[in-house]
Amino acid sequence: MLLIATDEAGYGPKLGPLIITGTAWEVQGHPGRESLEELFAPLRERNLCGENSVVVDDSKAVFKPSSGLAGLHAVMSACMHWCERPEESLVDALPWLAAEDVDSIKRTPWLAMQGYDEPWLAREQTSQCLQNWQATGLRLVGFASRVITAKAFNDFCAKGANKADLLSLTTLSLIKKLVHQHHAAAEIADRDFIDIYCDRHGGRRYYAGVLQHTFADHIAQVEAETAKESSYRLVGSGPEISVRFTVKGDRFTPVALASMQAKYLRERCMQAFNLYFASRYTGELTPTAGYPVDANRFLSTIAELIEREQIKRDTLIRDR
Repeated sequence: MLLIATDEAGYGPKLGPLIITGTAWEVQGHPGRESLEELFAPLRERNLCGENSVVVDDSKAVFKPSSGLAGLHAVMSACMHWCERPEESLVDALPWLAAEDVDSIKRTPWLAMQGYDEPWLAREQTSQCLQNWQATGLRLVGFASRVITAKAFNDFCAKGANKADLLSLTTLSLIKKLVHQHHAAAEIADRDFIDIYCDRHGGRRYYAGVLQHTFADHIAQVEAETAKESSYRLVGSGPEISVRFTVKGDRFTPVALASMQAKYLRERCMQAFNLYFASRYTGELTPTAGYPVDANRFLSTIAELIEREQIKRDTLIRDR
């Protein structure tokens, strides 16, 4: 079957982009959740990747700002090699990784990473880690991201929607894209099932409407909408699709990997953001992670710069 897992980074902040990432996997047969946990277990064990000891887990558990991005960078490098991607760095990979948002990123000067891009680890540096991961029989066939800039975020909400709608609609559209890209090409015997796992979108509990809107050629059937998990089945002319939105869904390894990839991309964007404004500020400027209280401190500090550079607030600051 084809398994797709998603997560986001940057849903709460006021500054910087919202990142949504999906991972796509070939899995032999149609194993249940417990069997999948066992299959993915080796990815949660520590492996040497270059000089980094890495483990696939929720990004909040494995990433600490004080330790830098080396671990996440190593995992991203391994994923690029696993998918046989030729790109040599994140800047090179963005037109493939976040194809729908490349123009939006280019129109946002504080997200430009040219000039301090970092190459992926060499294939031989990730080979031992990949050998252990691939011994599971699983295959990472692809991944993709959406990079929602403040301008795109505000434009969406200006139409009367809220950020929960933005997260759900964008996530499901990304899932649909991954299904179209990888289902027909999957080198598996059983293509009758597609399993989709998502971390729950904030406090949202009901997804049938947005599922039906996105997968209009299927009928969305509710299986459960509990405090812990909302699950659905999409039935149509093609394969049967199971979709789950689970509280703390990033404990499931494929979702955890999506979490790590989204966090890596968000952190790289915030590096670019902080370097852009620091280079134009007179004096020392303390970086921001973009969360509301610290974002207000940062914006107050650079208020004169914003006015001098004639930066439109709706391109920089999220309204919600």
